[in-house]
Amino acid sequence: MKSFCKQLDNFDAAVFSVFNQCFLFSASTLTYFPITECAKDILLSNYFFDKKLPDFVKLKYSENEILLTCKKLEEFKSNKVLAPIQKYDKSSILYTDYFLKLVGSTKCNLRCNYCFANKNSDYDMSLETAKKAILFFLDKFVPDNKRRVVIDLTGAGEPLVRLDFILQVNDFVQKIKSKRKINIFCQLASNGMLLTKEISDKLKANNILFGVSLDEKKEQSESNRVGLDYDLVSKNISDIENKQFFGLASTYSGNNHDFISIFKTLYSFSPEVVGMKPVRLIESNSNSINMNNIEEIKKSYDVFVKWLYKQLVSGDKKIFDTFMHAEDFLSRYMKTTIRAFRVFYRCSAGINSFAVDGKENIIICPAFIGEEKGIIGNLDEGLFEDKRKQLENLYADDISYCKNCWARYTCAGECFSVGFMNNGIFEKPSLAMCELKKYLIQLSVYFWTSLRYEHRDLYDECLY
Repeated sequence: MKSFCKQLDNFDAAVFSVFNQCFLFSASTLTYFPITECAKDILLSNYFFDKKLPDFVKLKYSENEILLTCKKLEEFKSNKVLAPIQKYDKSSILYTDYFLKLVGSTKCNLRCNYCFANKNSDYDMSLETAKKAILFFLDKFVPDNKRRVVIDLTGAGEPLVRLDFILQVNDFVQKIKSKRKINIFCQLASNGMLLTKEISDKLKANNILFGVSLDEKKEQSESNRVGLDYDLVSKNISDIENKQFFGLASTYSGNNHDFISIFKTLYSFSPEVVGMKPVRLIESNSNSINMNNIEEIKKSYDVFVKWLYKQLVSGDKKIFDTFMHAEDFLSRYMKTTIRAFRVFYRCSAGINSFAVDGKENIIICPAFIGEEKGIIGNLDEGLFEDKRKQLENLYADDISYCKNCWARYTCAGECFSVGFMNNGIFEKPSLAMCELKKYLIQLSVYFWTSLRYEHRDLYDECLY
């Protein structure tokens, strides 16, 4: 059976096939079920509206099978698994984590061919601005002291070019933590070139969480990241004595998406987490995720998901945990599907996060550095109300491109920087990325359904 996906007419649900298995996914209840070929054919007809079955269905299946299938589908309808499209209330959303992203510098010791940073913007943030941003964030944005507050110092360059700045900001954060008795800490992601043992020890001694971004093996990494010394980065990672809370992340592209090879390479360094995220580039770029390479990328995910499933059921849960605990593109959807968690926002900018640049502008995220349309306030005036409202209204049920889609509560829309980069509109999705995200949801459904029916003990362990 060729893979396909079709949203059902007049229902907030979709029927799709993955690896020759058919599934029904309900956006109304966030549930999914394996279904028979007979159920698939009946669902894709107009049976529920005219009560007539196509002749090919009557010829293909026995009268008894059709009768039993229709009875089951009627149960789905009565239980709201099959229901019309409707909106859901987002007013009760509570966030436990709040993120402030400080763009300490746009300087970098590498020139990656897929970097989102504005190469024409070159300045450093002062310590005074960093302190001002942190106090503004805590006093004017975070609702109370019960939240976990993350100060992300990654920025839009290589953060370790300003190690002294990082340590000074962290010292300020630690004093606030002690004085206010709140859960607040600093974190950063580095390209690893400057992460000597002395520096990694210093970061750990100061309770700064850190990770490294690395692209698979030597040839690919050095090709993608001009100026990278892969052997040096490998040594720096290997020299880290305690890799607890240390993670590795890879940026995959339209030309480099062998997910098993990427994962294995990063996993060999023994980090606590390994994540893989797609490159953020305009679709005309040869390295981008686009409609010319999307099918190949989906096939690569097919292979990876089957491999990951095999590792889990064969007893290697460490590999699975290393993947699932990461900020990974696929694991995001796997977490959402197994827990039936309704996601309203794809981007949390203005909701529970924002970034600040060296000029004291409040921006959506570091990807918008130097972009006027990404400015949503400043530290003196605060968040501009019209900009905040605009972002607040960009949630699954109110985005015109997403509001009728069966996947909207698992996907929640496009990354604002990807939408803006490709279409000039924050919320308008890239066609290729939209296709990819919906497919990853389908693969997640396949994974959890297979695990639930074939290895219920493992499924329950993952669920709880």
